Amino acid sequence: MAVYLSWRNDALQDQVAAANRRLSVQARQLENAHQDKAVLKAHIDRMQADQRGLETQLQNLRGKEGYDAPLSDFLGDVFDGL
Repeated sequence: MAVYLSWRNDALQDQVAAANRRLSVQARQLENAHQDKAVLKAHIDRMQADQRGLETQLQNLRGKEGYDAPLSDFLGDVFDGL
């Protein structure tokens, strides 16, 4: 009986060690995912700020005189050629 209990204890210890290794790997993966999230959020925030700046520039350009003016003959021909 003692031999069986010793064998069973060793098997259970091996299972616990394997479970601890899996938990360690998953914890590292979770930490990496959190870091990736922070980096992606920073990129998205920067891109949104760039977009707001470009939208402001577009509104400024649209507000300038001659924005709705027809193209010159030369530019109209070039546009038609495209």
